[in-house]
Amino acid sequence: MNLKEKEKLFRYVAQKYDSMDYPPNRIWGKIRKEAIRDAWKERVKEIASGAVDFPGLYIHVPYCQTKCFFCKFKTRVANSEKILQEYLKCLEADIDYFSPIFKKVEFKTVYLAGGTPTIFSVKQLDRIFKYLTQKFNLAHTLQRQIEATPATLNFDKLKILKKYNFNRLTIGVQSLDDKVLALMNRRNQNYALVRNIYDQARKIGIEIINLDLVVGLPKQSINSFVKDLRRILSLRPDAIHIYPYEEEDQVIFYRMGKLMACSDRERRDKMVELADNGIKKAGYEPYRNEPYLLSPKAANFQFQFRYLFNGSLLGLGAGALSYIPGQYSYQNHGLDEYLCNCIEENNERYFLGVALDNSETRINYVINNIRAGVDKARFLSIFKIDFSVLFRKELDSLRKIGRLSEDGNKVKLIANNDFEFRAYSKFFYSNKVINELKRRISLEYISNERKN
Repeated sequence: MNLKEKEKLFRYVAQKYDSMDYPPNRIWGKIRKEAIRDAWKERVKEIASGAVDFPGLYIHVPYCQTKCFFCKFKTRVANSEKILQEYLKCLEADIDYFSPIFKKVEFKTVYLAGGTPTIFSVKQLDRIFKYLTQKFNLAHTLQRQIEATPATLNFDKLKILKKYNFNRLTIGVQSLDDKVLALMNRRNQNYALVRNIYDQARKIGIEIINLDLVVGLPKQSINSFVKDLRRILSLRPDAIHIYPYEEEDQVIFYRMGKLMACSDRERRDKMVELADNGIKKAGYEPYRNEPYLLSPKAANFQFQFRYLFNGSLLGLGAGALSYIPGQYSYQNHGLDEYLCNCIEENNERYFLGVALDNSETRINYVINNIRAGVDKARFLSIFKIDFSVLFRKELDSLRKIGRLSEDGNKVKLIANNDFEFRAYSKFFYSNKVINELKRRISLEYISNERKN
């Protein structure tokens, strides 16, 4: 393919059905659990032999108190303690399966996300935290973090977090506008609750607090958002994340047929601009791949270790992602099959993923870093090969179409939004992956033609 043909293909794939995974999850397949277990055993041997790594432990909880209409994640409402008890049993079975492999591995980070992990009761949180500390070596973790919503937190839960040395808390505030919250099925919070929970977390001694906001929500005005932002900045959290509202298949508001007009997108983009200017003016600065931090210690360490240093990641729970450098990128099944396999003790259990040889591992690293910038010296240190030489053709192509920024040791992709990033980062894709994408596009086109 010539340059124009590649650009056309990549923009089509990015617009049609793309994710930011590499290789894209659209070409993932089944991987037997024995293969994953053997791969982890091999990786543990490499770590024991001195391979530089920052192993992370990730726990996924796909349940929430309510289903917010703006949410793009595959979550469900847990309306009984029995549902959560059943999930905890499956998590413990997952832990039992993998923990014997990791007896000699010191995990550097622990991260519970979802969903809303703090939907568990105080007793249930104590149970899962205790089980994790018994089964894995967490004595030298640099960061333990958990995601929460204001309505699922209270002083007793915060005390449990402190008891188990959680030092980073992400609170998904999303909006403080009562009208917007009601429209989005999130009536169980208000500013007074957010302020109270935030103050309690500080009082209990949670070191790092990150607050999330969504911009561009239906019926959210620019004035309303600016008011929300000022309130958040007055709390002085250690980190702030701004997420633009997106129309995706899992978003209920989108599935209801409530589509964004051009004016809605312009309003959202204006909010992003105002947020960027206001947050930076308040003293927040970017650090590596994260935009708004008061200091580097406020960063998400698991995120940094995984993407910047090619760190291993063991994911447990339904839909949890895992990464074994030079071996596999994979995830657990969705909730229904995850629960079914757990209950029936299915010996034919498998994961969904893709094998990664050294070449694909290097591309995975580039895709994860090229938007914020690939540090050529760090790339050389990790992979023992020169980035500019290895990807000379790809870099030349991006230069020709004006999509590359080079500043000394740093090489950065020029992308104005997620779509452009997804499209132009594909210039680094291997020929093997590109050909597989083309094949699948052709098959889908033929299938659609037959239906019509």
